[in-house]
Amino acid sequence: FFGGKFFKCVDDDGDLLPVSVVRNIHDCKYNNFTWINSKITFDNVGNAYLALFQVATFEGWMEVMADAVDARGVDEQPEYEANLYAYIYFVIFIVCGSFFTLNLFIGVIIDNFNMLKKKYEGGVLEMFLTESQKHYYTAMKKLGRKKPQKVIK
Repeated sequence: FFGGKFFKCVDDDGDLLPVSVVRNIHDCKYNNFTWINSKITFDNVGNAYLALFQVATFEGWMEVMADAVDARGVDEQPEYEANLYAYIYFVIFIVCGSFFTLNLFIGVIIDNFNMLKKKYEGGVLEMFLTESQKHYYTAMKKLGRKKPQKVIK
């Protein structure tokens, strides 16, 4: 969908050149400009997962969305809002991916934590102790509950 479309032509200062000056990779290289790729892309599965994770966590998602909306095609210079349908993709992904999937993921983590807490019955502290530490801790709790016996005369 977005694979290979986030490349762009920049001048020596790193500024994006308009489409009226450079239309594609051939114009860029012919005029001795630099053809670079964005930091976050959809060029392979790993990068795509990273990009979608950034969108789902709302961390750096505006840059990813801006690159997607400006993308015109593979080896084409991006143009401002050339692909308006990409907005629909990101809105749907944020609603489904962020709110639903992240809440589901967090719910599974909390459920597993509560299950482990019940399994070890002692609470949070005993969950992280080794067996010997648990025996020591139990002995100390028992000693702490003991009260001195009254002296019989």
